[in-house]
Amino acid sequence: MRNKDAQTLELIKKGLERFAARRDAPGIEDEAAIDSLASQIVESQRRIDFVTTISERTISPLRCDPHSAMFDPIRAAVYMVQRGEIDEAAWLVFLATHFGHHVKDKWRLTRDVYGSLGGDPWSWRAVSSNLEGFLCWLDENQGILGGDDGVKRRFGNHRKYTSRSATKPNGTGHAVTSYVGWVLGAGGHQALFDGALQRSVGDSGLAFDDLYAQMGAVASFGRIGRFDYLTMIGKTGIAPLSPPSPYLNGATGPLQGARLLFGEGKKTGVYEALMMELGNELGYNMQVIEDSICNWQKSPLAFKPFRG
Repeated sequence: MRNKDAQTLELIKKGLERFAARRDAPGIEDEAAIDSLASQIVESQRRIDFVTTISERTISPLRCDPHSAMFDPIRAAVYMVQRGEIDEAAWLVFLATHFGHHVKDKWRLTRDVYGSLGGDPWSWRAVSSNLEGFLCWLDENQGILGGDDGVKRRFGNHRKYTSRSATKPNGTGHAVTSYVGWVLGAGGHQALFDGALQRSVGDSGLAFDDLYAQMGAVASFGRIGRFDYLTMIGKTGIAPLSPPSPYLNGATGPLQGARLLFGEGKKTGVYEALMMELGNELGYNMQVIEDSICNWQKSPLAFKPFRG
């Protein structure tokens, strides 16, 4: 562990001890649990900082090319932001969130859909102006996208129950159709985000909350899909958004973690308030707290990195 991370870890552990001294937090009564949770917080912040770090570096145009093995939709989104291409940047974030990053296949599914399996890319302009064409292409290529050619293209862990279908409810076709309708209904991505910020008088948390509620219109984007999409919109610099709470309604891992940390039997709103209080105590935002507690509950007494 780097010296800086070691110092940060010790500060977090002291903060957790202070919190446990004045709040009922049975999940961190054990020193090993404190060490494990503190390590998860360091790991979560590092993942968030990574996106900030790449935005400060020169990004190769090959990161935007779905026909290149170097394709990466998150780096591509940052590249597009740097060039003022907000529609394309947000579209890439949507695709990356919808398909997810698979621990073995990486971004292959996103890459092959965005790159139309070697054809002209399904850019935001192409899809939003020819939605029927995209749906037909998606339907015609179900077999290949499903691996009939011997290439595995799997959804990420958070999206593993999602369907590639162009026609079934909550499949990829339904998700894309509802997403395009939501964005175009607002006048484009820039207008969508600007409108939320204007209604929220520039408050990044209230704007996040506004858009989180609106995203109920996007098929297959439940609690985790909305949270992941909007936090990435913030991290890539597309719009200044930051979650004001951990959004535990509909959550699984984060809610299980909150129950383990703070004890069973409390209402969801109470767990949310306690997580927000913990974040304030430690000086970390809700994305870090939500992510770290979710991963911590998988191995509460021994730190294990979870990147799948």
